[in-house]
Amino acid sequence: MFRDFQIRWAHENLKVRKTHKLSFVRQCVSFLLSKSAREIPHAAGNVEFDVTPVIEYGERVIREMKASGKKHTSEELTKMAVHKNLSAFFLKTISHVTYHLPIINGYFEWTPLRDGGRFHEMDDIIPLFTVHTKRGVMGPIIRNPHKRSLIDVANEMRDLTRKARRTDMNELYRKIAGTLLWTAIRELDLSGLPMALLWLKSSLWPEPIDEEVKNTPEEEKLQPKDVIGSTITVANIGMSVDGWQTVTVIPSPHVFMWGVGLTRLVPRVVNGEIVPRHVLTICVTFDHRAMDGGHIFDFEKIMNGYFQNPERIFEWKPGDPI
Repeated sequence: MFRDFQIRWAHENLKVRKTHKLSFVRQCVSFLLSKSAREIPHAAGNVEFDVTPVIEYGERVIREMKASGKKHTSEELTKMAVHKNLSAFFLKTISHVTYHLPIINGYFEWTPLRDGGRFHEMDDIIPLFTVHTKRGVMGPIIRNPHKRSLIDVANEMRDLTRKARRTDMNELYRKIAGTLLWTAIRELDLSGLPMALLWLKSSLWPEPIDEEVKNTPEEEKLQPKDVIGSTITVANIGMSVDGWQTVTVIPSPHVFMWGVGLTRLVPRVVNGEIVPRHVLTICVTFDHRAMDGGHIFDFEKIMNGYFQNPERIFEWKPGDPI
């Protein structure tokens, strides 16, 4: 009784191969994204950027460093790595763009009975970036990449990525749920009740920890502080699949989400000639309650300025203009 009638019909008339019970992680994701889809009026757009200057700049630096013929230090090897793998470059660039568009950095609080709603613009820029692991997608955070050197950002991203691959997601989500639950209780926020029930059930009947990471020391695994507190989300689609466009679901209470597509070589017309160019698609999704499209149109011009002058990110050091 009380089951979805279409599911009941399917069970009575079709052959079910196997029923998969949702893990605690999938239950949490289902709850959070369903809440986001119900409450947030999503608007989205895809913008193509010519990132040939970024690719050529990185290739030139690597070529010059290799031509020196000397044995490279660990710092120099890291520098070569960040000019080849552009994940840290894109994350830092997005943080710089966000600095110039503070309307996208923060939380939207929907309060229809009080004052209609508030946007809390945050002082810190804390992007969450996605890491694909065998146990699912995790989202570590980096604090204020726009105030740090690219090497520093790349090193922390690497360390957090390693920790993510050594972390059992169910165990981590249980810790996060417990941390957030006490805030919900203190605020008497009934919307946290489903999360409380999920946390209670997972605590009474915990799922076994993945054997592959069971004996990993705590300091080598992600902790709630490594995941909670983001102000924007950056989904690196191009690192996971050979795709360049998507429409992402904003994790509430964020108001903006970035999707970084695959950098691909395509023919383009430049000065009347067809030439090969490296093109990147950036997909953005925003909460239409907090802003209109006109508020964010400038992101294309600002971001393109960094892509056409990549040294502004590659060679940036504390004290330089953001």
